Amino acid sequence: MDAMESRLTALEQRCKSNGHRLEQVERQQEAIHSLATSLQVMAAEQKHQTQAINTVREDVSRLDGKVDALEMKPAKRWEGLVEKLVWGVAGAILAFLLARIGL
Repeated sequence: MDAMESRLTALEQRCKSNGHRLEQVERQQEAIHSLATSLQVMAAEQKHQTQAINTVREDVSRLDGKVDALEMKPAKRWEGLVEKLVWGVAGAILAFLLARIGL
């Protein structure tokens, strides 16, 4: 009976040891599951942030085009004024020359 008793005692100790090891594996599994869930949330947030950044880039690009158009407006006015002055001076010279030759 001593051999059976010692084998039973060894078996009980192994069961306790295995039980502790299983509890440890369960805790680790819960930690891994929690980490995976956190990663999923982070990935979703990253996706939303990327979409927001792309929207901001598009808005900035549109605003840049509008600013460029506003900056060009005075330049176009100045060019128009210079063009009219050139035509006026050319007309005055032509009128003067025509007056000189008697037409």
